Amino acid sequence: MKRTSIVAGIIALLAMTTLIAGCGGGSGSSKTLTIGVAVDRPGISMKNADGTITGFDADTARFIAKELGVDEDNITWVETPTPQRETMLQNRQVDYIVSAYSITDARKEKVDFAGPYFVAGQSLLVRKDDDTITGPTSLNGNKKLCAPAGSTPAQNIKKKYSRDVQLQQYDTLAACVEALKNGAVDAVTTDDAVLAGYAARSAGQLKLAGAPFSNELYGVGVHKGNDNLREKINDALQKYIDSGAWKASFDRNLGPSGYPAPTPPQIDRYTRSDSAAADSSSRVSSYGGQMVSAFGVTIKLTVFSAILALVLGIVLATLRVSPMATMRKAAGTYVEVVRNTPLTLIILFMSFGLAQTLGITLVSGNSSTSLADSAFRLSVLGLGAYTATFVCEALRSGINTVPHGQAEAARALGMSFTQSMTIVILPQAFRAVIAPLGSILIALTKNSTIASVIGVAEAALLMKEMIENTAAVLAVGAMFAIGFLILTIPTGLLFGFLAKRFAIQ
Repeated sequence: MKRTSIVAGIIALLAMTTLIAGCGGGSGSSKTLTIGVAVDRPGISMKNADGTITGFDADTARFIAKELGVDEDNITWVETPTPQRETMLQNRQVDYIVSAYSITDARKEKVDFAGPYFVAGQSLLVRKDDDTITGPTSLNGNKKLCAPAGSTPAQNIKKKYSRDVQLQQYDTLAACVEALKNGAVDAVTTDDAVLAGYAARSAGQLKLAGAPFSNELYGVGVHKGNDNLREKINDALQKYIDSGAWKASFDRNLGPSGYPAPTPPQIDRYTRSDSAAADSSSRVSSYGGQMVSAFGVTIKLTVFSAILALVLGIVLATLRVSPMATMRKAAGTYVEVVRNTPLTLIILFMSFGLAQTLGITLVSGNSSTSLADSAFRLSVLGLGAYTATFVCEALRSGINTVPHGQAEAARALGMSFTQSMTIVILPQAFRAVIAPLGSILIALTKNSTIASVIGVAEAALLMKEMIENTAAVLAVGAMFAIGFLILTIPTGLLFGFLAKRFAIQ
């Protein structure tokens, strides 16, 4: 009995300890939140060197968290790239997203929105000393306009205001801003609030040009059907606006750019029936013609890059077996360095290193399509230079399969090294490596998607735009996967047939 009483006392003590700990043991909240934000938008939401997140959206997210009873120390910040926002909410990887998140019908099919809490408009960012651009119509005359890949502001300008403007798309807005500072483009376009943040941090180098020419409503994204959280966030946003905290945050983060504070929008407490949107399948199907065109660019990019890679690969393979030690060492160094450099870095070097820094654009600056042509040719150069290293190694292995007696016989007939390689050795080497060359060509076809980082209008660039505008990630991804299968499977079958047909018996 005594032992039973002791055990019961211990259990009761443990229960009380757990209860006290569960109550927090103090004034701090034990609730936690995972909030999705951007990390590369000055003034809006920026990750600093010390790891802190600052900006207007970050302030908004913190105010909401405070109203939900969550201390800042209990917030986990998660970067939410634009194409992944709906997926992250659907998978409950974040509780809500505050990331210059425009409310659209396509997105409301996948997620719900609290707010809106901000009205933005499409605008232009130009160099401080450029007074020739005062609005979208000023871009006529082959001006060069940059926008982030996957978004549509630049296309809207071309359709509605300046039909002969040249469009450049980079993978990030920061790359567009850097190109503007370097003089590679004349203007950058996206939401004015985002551009105002860059202008505020440009140390007087950049400014906004003209008045906004569209309206974008920023909302807080939440999981579809989570009406309870959405209403709580709506209440928090209303208090954020009414208390003056909204205006104070705007003045602190975006005021230094000279961007005037807009009037806070009315909170939209929509019901489920109000949020019905158009069928996403109709939006996806509207891109049919553009998909054909984009895959056409992918095919051209692959063909031209393959030709360059084959020619350069043959030269490198020949040099790697050259009797001259200097040539062998030079070719070997090139292969090892380029083959082990990430292809994305090579493509970026072609644009930012050759074109913007050294001025090697491979096109005439007076051409009305100089931006698109330059991006395409620089991509061909980068893809060809990279793929040539794999062609070289495949051919070198084929050369090693040719009996040494063949080269000796060629020398006995008085042939030079170049003659023996082109007439005797390489034709036999090619027969031995047809299948590996097919695999390299298939890899090149898939690698061509990396050209989208410098704005080449191939399949991957269009896929980003479609995901951004339709929010149908799985459907769009499946369509482009099928498109690449249509390109690569016949290539594999063709090279498999050729390998058997010309195999050395």
